[in-house]
Amino acid sequence: MENQTIVEYIQRSLTQGKSKEEIYKELLSQGCSIDVIQDAFDQIVTKEEKEDTQKRTIRIIVTIGAILVGVGIFSFIAANWQEMTKIMKVLIIVIAMIASYTGGWFLREKWHYEKTGEALLLLGAIIYGAGIFLIAQMFHIRGNWPDGFILWMMGTIVMAFAAESFSLFYLAIPVGIAAIIGYPSGILKAFGGYNPFLLTSSFLLLVATIVTFIAGWLMKKRIPPELKEFY
Repeated sequence: MENQTIVEYIQRSLTQGKSKEEIYKELLSQGCSIDVIQDAFDQIVTKEEKEDTQKRTIRIIVTIGAILVGVGIFSFIAANWQEMTKIMKVLIIVIAMIASYTGGWFLREKWHYEKTGEALLLLGAIIYGAGIFLIAQMFHIRGNWPDGFILWMMGTIVMAFAAESFSLFYLAIPVGIAAIIGYPSGILKAFGGYNPFLLTSSFLLLVATIVTFIAGWLMKKRIPPELKEFY
C-alpha cells in the first residue's frame, strides 16, 4: 500500500470509531511495516495540528477585528458626542448593540460563518459594556465605577448562555476581574466618610457572586465526560 493510501485508510478507520490498536493490527496483516504505519499516523497528527493553528489564528484575527471595529464606532460617536441629543445617543448605542447581536447570531446559526458570527457577538457585548458607562455619564448617574463592570459582566454571562457563546464567557472573566480590583479602593474610601452608594455596590457584589456560581455550575454540567478530568 502507498503511504497516502495508508493515511486515507487510517483517517477513514478513525472516523468509523476504530482504535489505534485495531488499525495497527489490520495494516500489519496487510503487510505494512510498523515504521510506515507510524509515519502515516504522524502525518495525520501534523495535519490536525496545522488546522488547529490556522483556526486559532483566524479566531484571534477576527476577535481583534471586532474589537477594532468597536473602538472605531465609539471613536466616531465620541468625536460627534456634543452635537448629538441624548435620545440620539441612546438610540445609537441600543441599535448598534442589537444589530451586532442579531447579525452575529444569523451569521453563526443560519449562514454558518461561525468565526465572523462570534466576532459580532463579542462586539455586541463590548458595545453593551461601553453603553453602560456612556449612559451613566450622559445622565449623570452617580455610583461606584466598579458597579458598571459588574453589570457588564452579568449581562455578558446572560447573553453567553442565550447565544451559547464561549467567547462571551471569556470576555466576562476580565470584566469581572476589573470589578474585583476596583471595589477594595471604593470600600476603603468609604471608611473616611459616608458613601451612599456602598449598599448598592454590596448588593451587586452579592448578585454577581450568585450569578457567577450558577454560571460555573451550569458550565461544568455541559463539559463532555472525557474532558472533566482537566477541570
